[in-house]
Amino acid sequence: MTAPTNASREPVYFCYPNPKGFSGQKAATLLVMNGLAERGWTCRDLPQPVLDRTVGRMRATVGYGAALLAGWLPAVAMLFRRKSRLCVNLGQTRSAFVRDAVPLLLGRIGLGRSRVIISLHGSLFMHWRPDELNAWIFRFLLRQAERVTVLGERQRRQLVAMGIPEDRVAVVVNSCEFEPVSHQLLEEKVGCARPADSVVHCLYLSSLIDTKGFPEYLEALRGLAGRPGPSIDAVLCGRLVESEFSDRFNDQVAAENWIVGLIDEINRQPRVRVRWIRGAVGAEKVALFQRADLFVLPTRYAVEAQPLVLLEAMASGCAIVTTDAGEISTILDEQSAVFLREPTAQCLAATIQLLAGDAAARARLATAAHTRFVNSYQAERHLDEWETILATPAPLVLART
Repeated sequence: MTAPTNASREPVYFCYPNPKGFSGQKAATLLVMNGLAERGWTCRDLPQPVLDRTVGRMRATVGYGAALLAGWLPAVAMLFRRKSRLCVNLGQTRSAFVRDAVPLLLGRIGLGRSRVIISLHGSLFMHWRPDELNAWIFRFLLRQAERVTVLGERQRRQLVAMGIPEDRVAVVVNSCEFEPVSHQLLEEKVGCARPADSVVHCLYLSSLIDTKGFPEYLEALRGLAGRPGPSIDAVLCGRLVESEFSDRFNDQVAAENWIVGLIDEINRQPRVRVRWIRGAVGAEKVALFQRADLFVLPTRYAVEAQPLVLLEAMASGCAIVTTDAGEISTILDEQSAVFLREPTAQCLAATIQLLAGDAAARARLATAAHTRFVNSYQAERHLDEWETILATPAPLVLART
């Protein structure tokens, strides 16, 4: 792929949600923004606030309103900087529409539609009826951009069905910052040199929202704790996050008490040991993935798209157990992951039990997933695609699996 010339590297504004904790939307944007900056692009930051649900309603509302004004103010500069581009990581809730519409429309007015790109990292729009208000607002916002990027072919088809011209929609699959483990390390991890009775290391790592499957993960481990089979060393890694898409716990205190109680119950049995690590970054996070034999994400999250943690597990040589929510099936197939028929504790427990006792099956899955990542989803290729999109003045269709 031909690298863009310096003349085509116009400054780019990146607008994205900026919550206090981890956000896949934020991480995906920062990966592109920081990577392009290393390649010589001028990247301008337009982070937008996210409502803090951990404080009282009045305090949250007042703080959010003030933060919105502070987030919108730098976007006014786009009215006077014609030789720039804007990339908006557009949210898909009513509040996100209001938040993101202001910088989007300022960019549309100041830069012109041909210099505006919208990036979609959620799947909520896949569930809307064409005649409902959310769909109407969504279409209006999308039409302010020359191009829209999505994470997979199903999302692309949905946008076309909603009336977005096909040549304005590009499929750009996610990537992650992880370097793939070497083939030597992969062989050491999954190879036949390991004793047959080795402890199986199992990892769940994500934001702890109940619909992302952490309760099913712990309940599956409880079901396995009293059954015969290889010993399991399990990690639950993540911070509790309040979400409008939760459906099990009323608040974080109730969720935390449930987690602590169930882990204590599991650890009283001899087979399974569980640790709760309340978030991991950097080298600690890499080490968790590289140690894990199984990575588990039984998600049914309503706005699931393409979780970065699955790409990290692929790069790290893990056998993966997940679902086909959102655009997960774009990055994984049945040769590189086990897709649960139902994201229930019973189904997950049966799958973990099977894979815990079958090192060869784990090795096949891990090797296939690692190969897919190396061939298609490394960060450098992802940045090449973004450079092509940003440097090309006319509509461009990128679609790959």
